[in-house]
Amino acid sequence: MTDRMIRLEALLSANGTAHALLGLDARLLVVNQAFAATFGCLPEEVEGKGLADLGIPAAIVAQLEAQVRRTVLTGAPVTAFGLLPKGEVMLSPVRDADGAVTSVAAIADTDAAALVAARAEAERAKAEAERVRLEAEKGRTAIGRFLSAASHDLRQPFQAMHLFHHLLMGRLTDPGARDLGEKLEMSIEAAETLLRALLDVSKLEAGLVRMQVHSFPIDETLGRLLNEFAPEADAKALRFNVRPADAEVSTDPVLLEQLLRPILSNALRFTESGGVLLAARRRGGALRIEVWDTGIGIAPADQAAIFDDFHQLGNPARDRRHGLGLGLAIVRRLAALLGLPVSLRSVPGKGSVFAVEVPLSADSTEALPAEKSSAA
Repeated sequence: MTDRMIRLEALLSANGTAHALLGLDARLLVVNQAFAATFGCLPEEVEGKGLADLGIPAAIVAQLEAQVRRTVLTGAPVTAFGLLPKGEVMLSPVRDADGAVTSVAAIADTDAAALVAARAEAERAKAEAERVRLEAEKGRTAIGRFLSAASHDLRQPFQAMHLFHHLLMGRLTDPGARDLGEKLEMSIEAAETLLRALLDVSKLEAGLVRMQVHSFPIDETLGRLLNEFAPEADAKALRFNVRPADAEVSTDPVLLEQLLRPILSNALRFTESGGVLLAARRRGGALRIEVWDTGIGIAPADQAAIFDDFHQLGNPARDRRHGLGLGLAIVRRLAALLGLPVSLRSVPGKGSVFAVEVPLSADSTEALPAEKSSAA
């Protein structure tokens, strides 16, 4: 044996991947330690033996021998199973100087073995994820039943309080008593508003809100918001303008309206003079819905925090008649659910612009007004 062959044999023996050289009759000519170790043997105890001598079942031996013959005849590598207890091997032809196939190299496909193991692990992970999903679904179902019951049961006392308050106010004639009655009505309405906000947040947190995405004219939504908030703007002597867009968008119309409502409510609440503008303009494949106000504005340090739960500006005494500070927290959750980016620009003392970008529907080809929106 030449020095080169000795070094080559040493290299193969040190290789952690199983290697073997098979004769044309599929007999094992040379194996490395890794190959022999898979059968609990030393290389010299394996070399020279046939595949059946390794304890491989006869049916698999016949299949392996056929694959060796195929490799010899075609001269192309073949993937084989059964030669090693685990994984697969690659059978490759070994040629002499004249190009004739003289033997077949069998090399364990460690990548394939790793792939098999990875697939098994992936299946286990998938099964575990499905189990967790089902458990979570059961939990959401239970939470959903509780919230539905709580929503119904908790609203009933408020309905009764409104009725009793109405009957009481009809019997009160003393100005002082009527003033107390009006304050009682404000407290009832504030408590009911807080309850609705808490239930809305709970449903979003529990994953009970489901999207129903379809295309619809955005002007229908803008029109409803105009009718809803115009009386509040009139009560404060504010201008409230809505610029129609004449475009269709693709999202959940109910949830989009719920997202825009707290933004408009805040704009009117924190604006004492001037007005509020609700407008839309095209930006690429999206419609940018903007709410402009001439209110108190928001300092840069507070612009991220206002989307946090229970964060309120202009209410240092935490007067709950002014809400819980959950309006923009609901906006944040709805925006995440709908996948709609929400942005804010604001200058303290001058006003704010909240914007929501909604995908245009495929059929929406009408051009939107090109002029830049400005506060009313």
